[in-house]
Amino acid sequence: MNPGTALKQGFSLARRTRAAIWVLYLINLGLAVIAAFPIYRGILRFTGDSLMGQQLASGFSLDWFFDFSHNSPGSLDRYASFILLVGLLSIPINTVLAGGVLGRFLQPASTFSLRAFFQDTGRYAWRLIRLLVLGLVCYWIVFRIFRQGLMNLIEDRTYDWQSDRTVFALRLGASLVLLLGLGLVNLVMDYARVKLVREDGASAVEAFLSSLGFALSRLRKAAAVYALPTLASLALLGLYWLVVPWSLINGSEAAQGLARYREPLAVALLFVGQQAVMFGRYWLRVATWASEWSYYSASR
Repeated sequence: MNPGTALKQGFSLARRTRAAIWVLYLINLGLAVIAAFPIYRGILRFTGDSLMGQQLASGFSLDWFFDFSHNSPGSLDRYASFILLVGLLSIPINTVLAGGVLGRFLQPASTFSLRAFFQDTGRYAWRLIRLLVLGLVCYWIVFRIFRQGLMNLIEDRTYDWQSDRTVFALRLGASLVLLLGLGLVNLVMDYARVKLVREDGASAVEAFLSSLGFALSRLRKAAAVYALPTLASLALLGLYWLVVPWSLINGSEAAQGLARYREPLAVALLFVGQQAVMFGRYWLRVATWASEWSYYSASR
């Protein structure tokens, strides 16, 4: 099977699995709400019903931020720690949810039910967690070799060089090698998840090693199936940043010329746009898994 056929089948499979995408999106939206709630409460407590509270609805104020930081010492550090905690918690949660999504690919024509989704989630949970640990070790090795080892070597060897352009080119090359290494680990991890769910008896170690050999032996095609939906997801995010009129949103109320009743509407539209982009990115993530599933199944 060529990458184009795998992608075509994968996108079709993702459309039939859209109910599972909604579950993935809503759970992550709930995690985002939990992470943002302390900050929301802190801002609301600090501004109350003041004029500043109304101004923050249409634009961010650095003066208010510095004032908030000065009058609420330690709050920003606590918020950052809580967001980091929720972010770390989201990694194993999304790893486990991947089992429920991939489990739908086994019987895509069957009627979706939350019970079956979470049964699949529980069935593959511990093996996916063990696979996650293997992946984290590989990420650490890649960072250790290329981010620390290679960068430190370049800094030591180019310490007395006079050509800044040459040094910059070497550092840029090392960064690109790091990205390629991380991309390879992501590629292997994706196919390992596919193998682990598709071949129910496979262990995490077996799935990882088998997927490593599979990806390296078919690197060009396997990488194309992984990269195209991933690049589309990045393009969707870039399109959002280009389309949204940031100068209007971040401008002063006088410059906007907006009536007060239109401020909540602008915030609501911005929120809807952001969530549409996030849902689209989750859809493309599932489409990536589905395309890899189709390519792996045909190759096997």
